[in-house]
Amino acid sequence: MIRCQLQKENSYGKWPKTEKFFSVLKCLIFPVPTLLLLVAMLGAWACRFVAPSVFMPIAYLGLGFPLILIVYLIWIIVLLIFGAWKHLLLLLPTVICVPIMWDTFPVNLSSKPVADANARTFKLLTYNVAAFHYSENAASKIAKLVEKEDFDILCLQEYIEFRAKENEDFSKLFAVYPYSTVGDMTVDSHNRVVTLSKHKIVRSGVASKGKANNRAIYSDIVVGNDTIRVINAHLASNHISYTDKQEIDSISHGMKVDKVKDKIHTLDKKVSNNYVIREQMANDIDSVIAQTKTRVIVCGDFNDVPVSYVYHKIKGERMRVANEELGWGYNYTFREAPFYFCIDHVLYQSDGFECLDYERVRVPYSDHYPSIVQFSIKQ
Repeated sequence: MIRCQLQKENSYGKWPKTEKFFSVLKCLIFPVPTLLLLVAMLGAWACRFVAPSVFMPIAYLGLGFPLILIVYLIWIIVLLIFGAWKHLLLLLPTVICVPIMWDTFPVNLSSKPVADANARTFKLLTYNVAAFHYSENAASKIAKLVEKEDFDILCLQEYIEFRAKENEDFSKLFAVYPYSTVGDMTVDSHNRVVTLSKHKIVRSGVASKGKANNRAIYSDIVVGNDTIRVINAHLASNHISYTDKQEIDSISHGMKVDKVKDKIHTLDKKVSNNYVIREQMANDIDSVIAQTKTRVIVCGDFNDVPVSYVYHKIKGERMRVANEELGWGYNYTFREAPFYFCIDHVLYQSDGFECLDYERVRVPYSDHYPSIVQFSIKQ
């Protein structure tokens, strides 16, 4: 009798208060973050369709999508733990975001066999080399990477020609890669976009001019009996300086409110302007692709993420992405803390090429990681 009385007290005395607390929690606290995440996820999904020049805030949602997705998944687990089924239903529209989740965190369980090298296969490297100035003796280290992998085509961004020629190891590569396209030499900067090739370049030019050293160049390269067009792009950088990074870090450590507002406004203006420039460059590249009658590859430093308007404007319906086809997980290519973004891409026409192998190489010679892709030209 005593045991039954205690059980009754536990069942109807303490537990109702706990249940009431969780009930209030579900009603008052859960809806706000759930709705915010719903808006953030749908905004990130929509940013591929909305040009930054039309509505800039949506571009920022695309940039922050990896973090938004992590918070979103954690929040779903929280809702499941507390049995907040009605709030889970609010997130039902986010099922349309599955494709951009895949774009950002690709999962490929099987790999394609790499074909033996022949007249129709070639290996391409795209790499922002950070002016050969990021690490000590970077030019020599990059030259040794190139020698080891034996690439057919090198697409380099932030390439400093005089440093390459002055370096003994790198200068030897010019005998191996006798053909080259160098971005618009009329620009008053040593920082270039360059394509180096073992195979003959029969035609070349500028696909788009951004500002300062940002360019997209094209090279028509003869591989075996086929001519392919390789567009090497370095789209407008956000130009977040070392001082900017220090000030961003100081914001999280208690900078005064007025200074925080001023700094955020300055950064927003700088980043917004470059979003618009990238948008125009993407439109230019899209036009060049549309007018090109040969097979096309577009690679380089886009300075934008896989869910962005710029990325999808270039990709269109006709291109595939090496990372999405053969990559695994969050293959970020810009690696300077706290900014870990996948902004270096290799796109190709699926009716012209088969992507045989993709690798992001984690070497510390630049603030970017290089991407290596092996292709086969389809018959």
